[in-house]
Amino acid sequence: METRKGSTGWKAASIWLGGFVAFALFVILNKDLATFLRYLLLGLPQGAVIALIAVGYSMVYGIIQLINFAHGEVFMFATYFVLMFLVAPETPDAVGPRLITAFVALLVWCALWVALEPWGRARLSGGAGEERSRGRGLVRVGLATTGAVLVAGLVLALLPKYGSKPILPFFVAYAMAIGFAACLGVTMDLLAYRPLRASPRLIPLITAIGLSLFLQNIAQATWGSASRFFPADVTPAIFSGKRVPIVRIGDTQLDMSQLDALILVLAVSLMVIVQLFILRTRAGKAMRACAQDRTTAALMGIHVDRFVALAFALGAGLAAVVAPLYVLRGSPIYPQMGYIVGILAFASAVLGGIGNITGAMLGGMIIGIIYSFVPLFDAFDTFRIFGWLEEMGWITRAGYERFVTEFGRPGQYQLGVAYAFMILVIVFKPTGLLGKTSAKRA
Repeated sequence: METRKGSTGWKAASIWLGGFVAFALFVILNKDLATFLRYLLLGLPQGAVIALIAVGYSMVYGIIQLINFAHGEVFMFATYFVLMFLVAPETPDAVGPRLITAFVALLVWCALWVALEPWGRARLSGGAGEERSRGRGLVRVGLATTGAVLVAGLVLALLPKYGSKPILPFFVAYAMAIGFAACLGVTMDLLAYRPLRASPRLIPLITAIGLSLFLQNIAQATWGSASRFFPADVTPAIFSGKRVPIVRIGDTQLDMSQLDALILVLAVSLMVIVQLFILRTRAGKAMRACAQDRTTAALMGIHVDRFVALAFALGAGLAAVVAPLYVLRGSPIYPQMGYIVGILAFASAVLGGIGNITGAMLGGMIIGIIYSFVPLFDAFDTFRIFGWLEEMGWITRAGYERFVTEFGRPGQYQLGVAYAFMILVIVFKPTGLLGKTSAKRA
């Protein structure tokens, strides 16, 4: 049985490697090697961003079989959390800072409530034991409330005032945004998903869609619908567009921006750390036990809800790490920005095998590379194969121009092409690239 599984894995790897080599040869023979590598270098950081967001989808699904469609909004809020420390209100009477402070207080309160849950819910027998349990519950409420108030006061003091410069440097705002995003992940689970644990799967799914729209509206009410960017004067030089040489091919020097190189190194490092955490630590083993059978895990003394919340926090934190870097690549900040990135990440998680963290990473890199290569075919009429088809009478330049005028160029359909590839894969392998067939039925 082990040999058969191994041979099947090698067979699948050989097929996908062969497909990638065939595509590479197609591009190289029609353009050149430098063009192929240039677009590949563009796709790797894009895929790294998508892969880390896809891990959040797979991590949550692996434990509670829920597609958290609001995960893209965590990505969006992480960018706003950084922005709120860097940009002052446009008017002196803006209500945004007060809304932000109240929202952050709620997130911190929920995160502390969950963190104190095992201690607060300890039960002792007898009347004295019950009285002591109630006392612990009150202390738990007091600690969570005190922590939330202190953090809210700190945030309100650190937010830049009207007409003033930011107080915090970029990296401190970045670190605080990651923490708030992790708290947002825990809050989503506590308030929206935990009460529906025993419900049919359709109900949490609809809740996730509603939560996504709700968070978009909160962002729009707080920061407005206009596109925003991080101020250039507070952005560290390490995130600049300075080019880093990668390889020279003949007279062509291939390079990558310093920011893209940083994203790639950071993403690979985080992927390795997440894998080691899941496989080597006690918390990671507890999460895997919950994913395999939550009932049995609870009987073995594992606090299931706490580790589900940990999965939400980890997934949200990973998305928050890459969110500001994604914006620094040139993407604007706006309330719906998490939708497109979330859709790509969801496609990546399904492509790699939903619930499989390694598969989500692999799927994200594949989707990112495909997404970056689609605009190359905008210049399809410059491909060598176009000339061959024209000589054989299968296509005419006038007919091609008319087709492009009516339907547009491939670069307009990047998202559709990425999704079409995912659909093509799951038609032939429904469990995804690295997914396994489950005996459970929905």
